[in-house]
Amino acid sequence: MRSAKKRSNQTRARILTAARVRFSRYNYENVSIRDVAADAGVDSALISRYFGGKQKLYVKAIKGAFRIEGYLIDDLDQLGAHLVSLVLHARDQPVANDIDPLKVLLHAAGSPATANVVSRIFHAEFVLPVARVLPGRDPKLRAALIGSILIGLGTLHHALGSATITAAEKRKVTAIVGAAVQLCITPK
Repeated sequence: MRSAKKRSNQTRARILTAARVRFSRYNYENVSIRDVAADAGVDSALISRYFGGKQKLYVKAIKGAFRIEGYLIDDLDQLGAHLVSLVLHARDQPVANDIDPLKVLLHAAGSPATANVVSRIFHAEFVLPVARVLPGRDPKLRAALIGSILIGLGTLHHALGSATITAAEKRKVTAIVGAAVQLCITPK
């Protein structure tokens, strides 16, 4: 009995890994259950059995993609530069849980089927945790603005491959954009 449960858990894990990779590479509409199943090496009926269909698989696959809590630091005076540095060096780190959060955001922006889902998860995993550490008024609004600045920077640097932000320029970008983010953290 125990080995059947272990195989079932391993199959679920393979399906989730395949789904995370697919949803990072392609928008929701261009990912089929059959593609995910083929990548995972399973019958597509198992996806419905384990996850209840494509929409539920998508939600399960992207949960955790925007989790910021483990990356926040206690020194609020340095948090802006720290967050910018994380974005600029994101490609230097392995992608957590086999999913690329920036690509998920970019794909969702043009997808009516996923925009609201991604927005809810982003707010739960990024905006609200950041808001909890911010002093002063309007912490949720300021945390959302921090997210928008970081998404914009990530899009310019990673998705568009801006030649302006070279390795040599990353310190300048960290200082400039970090100061803008810092204004949202500790407004004057």
